[in-house]
Amino acid sequence: MAQALEPDHVDKPSEPWKIRAKGIALLAKAPSQPPNAGSSAVVKLNEDGTIDVFTGTGSMGQGTPTSLAIIVAEEFGIPLEKVKINQLEMVSTDTNPYTWQTVGSRGLFSDGIALLRAIEDAKDQIKDTASRVFKVPIDDVEVSGGYVFSKSHPWIRKEIKEFAMGYTYPDGTTVGSPVIGRGSYAPVLNTFLDASGHGSNTVFHTYGGTGVELEIDLLTGKVKVLRAIQVYDVGKAIDPLLVKGQMDGGFIMGLGSALYEELKFDEDGRVINPNLINYYVPHFEDMTASIESYIIETPQKDGPLGARGVGEHVMIGVAPAIANAILRATGVKINQLPITAEKLWKAIKEQKPELIEKAQKLFFEEGIKEVQQV
Repeated sequence: MAQALEPDHVDKPSEPWKIRAKGIALLAKAPSQPPNAGSSAVVKLNEDGTIDVFTGTGSMGQGTPTSLAIIVAEEFGIPLEKVKINQLEMVSTDTNPYTWQTVGSRGLFSDGIALLRAIEDAKDQIKDTASRVFKVPIDDVEVSGGYVFSKSHPWIRKEIKEFAMGYTYPDGTTVGSPVIGRGSYAPVLNTFLDASGHGSNTVFHTYGGTGVELEIDLLTGKVKVLRAIQVYDVGKAIDPLLVKGQMDGGFIMGLGSALYEELKFDEDGRVINPNLINYYVPHFEDMTASIESYIIETPQKDGPLGARGVGEHVMIGVAPAIANAILRATGVKINQLPITAEKLWKAIKEQKPELIEKAQKLFFEEGIKEVQQV
């Protein structure tokens, strides 16, 4: 983070009455869930070599189903397009396997472990049938690269699709049965916190941080974030492009919470800005010019292929990073969100009025210079 942001190097502001600074916020977050929050998964091998996958985690744009599909493709050694996960449609609690909830940045971790166990179950079924077909010990059978083969005699091999319904000989004799793998997962050794606040109530922590470079207009209090750095240790990035997209999108969402988005109520508790005209979300001109997202990979020992969650994390550090940069630039501490231009100007006026007085003086001096030049 420090290497990418260079927090002690700050360029000159665009105008004399503006001021620039950089700020960093580091964080650690774990899923908020009960100790027994479990997941389950089913994989079904089809006769055409495709694989149907059923899990309980829904798709909300976070990319979990795609990452789960990548795990299946990698474990079976088949093209990603041959994996059909929940038909990429709505998850139904009537038909899909159980998952506690699609919340808490836990989907890939919990469903991923359940899915790997379902894959292992399916492979065991394939190996059992193949050992009888190949006439080799079951421990000598491997499923990889879209094929089933003997490890000691690798030329003895068949495509996995030939085992989807068991294996049928030319005379119609069949051994084995349809391959449907099942897997489930629930955290182990997790407990509620006791009266003293001690206990083990989480399965993993994801660590990361956000850094920003911003410019403050001391005449108006308006903050413009010029550059952002996102760094997160995700354990293993199953799909690096999705992870970076999550980081970029999370920063923009965090920017809205930090500087713009606010529900306002009248004295009777009614919302007075219930539309996108009065409830301000970041527009294109509010976007940060540069967002740099960096992935660190320290494998989670018990995570699916070493992965851990990185969903909500990526927006959490935005507001404190901005607040820290403001504090560094002005000496003003502000911790009420959103940090609107009005709020910040008032805070500077109360805590550091000399900054505004100096900015106003510089503004008028520049105006006089322009008039003289004309």
